[in-house]
Amino acid sequence: MHLATPVLTLLFELEHDLFTSLMFTPALASPAAHSWAILGGLATLAAGAAVEPRRVPRDQWLVVLRSGRVARVATTGTTIRLPLLERYVWLPRAPICHPFVVTARTSEGIDVRLSGEIAIQIVDPAAAAEVSLSPTDLALDQAERALARVVGRCDVVTLAELPTYLDVEVAVPGVHITALDIGKVEIELTRHAVRSVADQTK
Repeated sequence: MHLATPVLTLLFELEHDLFTSLMFTPALASPAAHSWAILGGLATLAAGAAVEPRRVPRDQWLVVLRSGRVARVATTGTTIRLPLLERYVWLPRAPICHPFVVTARTSEGIDVRLSGEIAIQIVDPAAAAEVSLSPTDLALDQAERALARVVGRCDVVTLAELPTYLDVEVAVPGVHITALDIGKVEIELTRHAVRSVADQTK
């Protein structure tokens, strides 16, 4: 599946053979031959730079896109891309924790501010990369919007009774929200807010 290592090996072997033959063959040992050797080496280096070989670490996936579609997903070893036709997208394997701040309005019209952390995990890198180059950012935005809708269905008293950890789903293929931890809930203490709380606790 991964052709990077054979291709790179072939490039460097060709460079080495060309340089050796030109430098150590008496008939060709001339300034012109040396110039060709240098040009051949530069061409090989340019080819290697164009394909941009990348070694994939254990904690990431390397998705190769071609015309916006997934061409392949590299999980280990070294991979290359086709110059001008393909691009790389790096995606994390482990869950990533993102801080969030959501400002929303309760069902009785009271402004509240929630903050905490969201843990996002990519479970299918190919599906995730097809949708967005930054699927975790897209999932974070959708999770924040979902939390705002939850707040909109609650009054202040119900909001105070929400569990610290919420189950939230996002419509991003290949991405799951593994945890949503609400650390702080702030309420703007207006007269309307105080009166609303008082009415609900009677």
